[in-house]
Amino acid sequence: MLSELDEVEFGNFLKRKGKKQNVIERNIQGVNAFTEFLEKERGKKLTDVSKEDIIAYIETIELKKQSAKGSLYILMNFFKFSNNEEMLEVSRALREERTKKTRRIFPLKGLLDIKQEHVRKLATIGIKNVEEMLIAGKTKKQREALANQLEIPEEAILELVKLSDITRLGYVRAKLSRLYYNAGLDSPMKVAEFEAQELYDFFSKYVKESGWDGMIPNLSDLKYNIANARKLEKFVEE
Repeated sequence: MLSELDEVEFGNFLKRKGKKQNVIERNIQGVNAFTEFLEKERGKKLTDVSKEDIIAYIETIELKKQSAKGSLYILMNFFKFSNNEEMLEVSRALREERTKKTRRIFPLKGLLDIKQEHVRKLATIGIKNVEEMLIAGKTKKQREALANQLEIPEEAILELVKLSDITRLGYVRAKLSRLYYNAGLDSPMKVAEFEAQELYDFFSKYVKESGWDGMIPNLSDLKYNIANARKLEKFVEE
């Protein structure tokens, strides 16, 4: 179990992240449940946790036919709080595996600051989500054809394609895809050129100068986005 001091500090960490009290309490309970599992089933302390321990814990949850995504998210929060980068990435990867199996592909209409009229026109020919947009608008020739067919400006189609491309970074959806795009990082290839602190500073400068209404991704999330960007091959042809 977390000590009283650790519970207070973890709670304050979550509060600074904008979490409500009921969410904070659920996170503390989740970490305590994991701690109890470690002590009883693995004979270990929270400070000595390994990848195998997390996998074993998740398996006990899933054996009960329950989703482990919430528990993994709680562990991600705790490992961010405790600066355990290795276990944060383990938890994140395990959650991403499970999310891929169940998530609905992000719909075009959910992207920020786009014309819904264009989205509706694209939907009439079966282009409704980011994956379909990427495939349909991969090349300039394809985008020209779509523009002529649907009477949508070609630059608007390219914008939708690039926003869709940015979502390949992982955990980047409506608002963050727009932040990356507006800041000039309109492809994973451009993101791959950064280190996490450099990208954080880049966004900090952009937000200050532009008045962007939103939070900057934290360093852990930026590291994850950059790592994913470096694994991706260029898809959109200019």
